Amino acid sequence: MKEAEARKELYSFLHSKKLEERKLEQIEQTKCKLTKITSVLSDMPKGSSNDDKMAENIARLLDLVSEHIKIMEEEENNLIKITNKINMVEQPYKNILELRFVNGLKIEEISVELNKEYRYTRKLIRKSIIKYADL
Repeated sequence: MKEAEARKELYSFLHSKKLEERKLEQIEQTKCKLTKITSVLSDMPKGSSNDDKMAENIARLLDLVSEHIKIMEEEENNLIKITNKINMVEQPYKNILELRFVNGLKIEEISVELNKEYRYTRKLIRKSIIKYADL
């Protein structure tokens, strides 16, 4: 595997985690719409489109939940594949790959964790990706 392919594979998991977070936000927003209660007092009887809006929101919520389940399944498969390969990499590269691509830490955070300089941490991450690609 080439370095670019390894990088793409590792970053795919991070991107799917971010997509999952966005879907969860959309689900929460839709749930809020469903639980929002508004009352309008009127002496004139008339039909309301609230039932239609509620049905639309329920359908949207169900769609979002099914999309979220698909994303979670893909994310789980990616995580299993990536962690199995990461476990075959020797230390300290294994820790660096886990911190960056599984835990999603930024380079600055990894630098602090390892007590290394930013530029050196970037080099370590690149070497880690190369070690991962060599598997």
